[in-house]
Amino acid sequence: MKIKIDLVLSNGYTLGPVKTELQSEDKSFYKGVKRELKILDNAIKKSLKDIDETQVKEPKLKDYFLAQRFMISDPMLYSKAKELIEQGLPAKKAFKEAMNDFITNLNKSTSAYLKERIADLEDVVQIINSNIDYDIKNKEDESYILICDKVRPSTLIHDHKNILGIISRVGGFTSHSAILSRSWSIPYVVLEELPKLNDGDIIIIDTRKNIVIVSPESDLIEKCKKEIEEKSSYENVAIEHNDFLFLANVSTNKDIDRVLNSNFDAIGLYRTELIFMNSKKPYTEEEQYTIYSEATELMKDKFITFRTFDVGDDKQIEYLVTNHKGFDNYIKNPKIFEDQVKALLRANKYNNMRIMFPMIETEEEFIYLKNWVLRLANEGGYNIPKIGMMLETKKALATIETFIEPDFLSIGTNDLTHELYNISRDDETNEIFNHIQELLESLKKVVEFCKKRDICLSICGELASIKDVAKEFYKIGIKNLSVSPASMVMLNMAYDEYINNK
Repeated sequence: MKIKIDLVLSNGYTLGPVKTELQSEDKSFYKGVKRELKILDNAIKKSLKDIDETQVKEPKLKDYFLAQRFMISDPMLYSKAKELIEQGLPAKKAFKEAMNDFITNLNKSTSAYLKERIADLEDVVQIINSNIDYDIKNKEDESYILICDKVRPSTLIHDHKNILGIISRVGGFTSHSAILSRSWSIPYVVLEELPKLNDGDIIIIDTRKNIVIVSPESDLIEKCKKEIEEKSSYENVAIEHNDFLFLANVSTNKDIDRVLNSNFDAIGLYRTELIFMNSKKPYTEEEQYTIYSEATELMKDKFITFRTFDVGDDKQIEYLVTNHKGFDNYIKNPKIFEDQVKALLRANKYNNMRIMFPMIETEEEFIYLKNWVLRLANEGGYNIPKIGMMLETKKALATIETFIEPDFLSIGTNDLTHELYNISRDDETNEIFNHIQELLESLKKVVEFCKKRDICLSICGELASIKDVAKEFYKIGIKNLSVSPASMVMLNMAYDEYINNK
């Protein structure tokens, strides 16, 4: 039986047995106060250990892991769970009920940001419950295709090495689970109507044909196995793509090896704020210089775009004076901004650097920051890099024709779609698809403006990692896409299909 995929969140082709994790009644039973408290304490301890180990491997989700650690360690949450255990509830039920009190309060809030944190709180419950069941789950060490109502980041973090693919009933492109799936090259699709399957049933996920095949015939299984076995590494290396640019998004210098191995043309986004989030005190100019210098050395034959620290809102750093993202964060933290810029300028020894400002709203803001960088460059006698900005605010989009100073523009679709359509990162309804054509129409004037002013234009955001959307960007003239290093296969497919269907 063939089923059409409603949504592809991570491309791929896979075959394997099903493992279902659909919502079901919790049948855990009470083992006494001391035993239940010990179970909860062990689960919390293991959860924190897992988070610490995983955030080292996935630095781009540093803010997510910090939030999880903070919530799991919350003394008020633990106190409430302990109280419920003492009243006779098993650890799993007690922790879930305690968290539900927090969720109920957030649901009453009028803040969109706080309401978005509900998904994070629900994931904390999943993390703790997974580790309460750890001894049982750990016995299962076979690869499988996960079928679930909604996949939690904690599920992927816990068992991604065994997960061949994912089918869920709901899911969002910019959700943490989708980002992790693309990072680990796990095919992930959404079927709003999940098929009735039993654990062990064989299925095929094929995002190339946009189908899921349930109980395939033996000859198709053999063909699929052969195709998967013969899949060569060239798919992870850039194909010929003429004057289009295949750009990469990175968060640490460790990511650069994959960028070079996949033969990306350059780095379209280096997220420097994660360096700041790794420390409880500001990194010095010298400490930052060491990091940036190594990065430019690795990329000496290709350009590398450093985004100045992008903090505020959901990325709070205790030693920075921040509120919302944007220009004011540099004005309020001038010493930290100058230390970063000077470290970057010093590292520009191959003259392959681009400096990019996030969340710019007006041309005046951009010129102010650009002149600040130029002054520091002139004072130090450094090479002057190309200086550009992320186009990710509603105000900047509306007044794009006034922005004549940037050397390049990078459209940040994550924040831009949130501002334009109030679509959150973890939006389960994927409402963005109701606005794609409207977004494309809005971006056409940006394309024309950049052509007229000879400004290099790229797309940087999760939408660029979606094959069918990437092709739409190509169609309106945006030829440069900046994506996760794991998305090279998607870029190859999108470019190839676009060229062959012109």
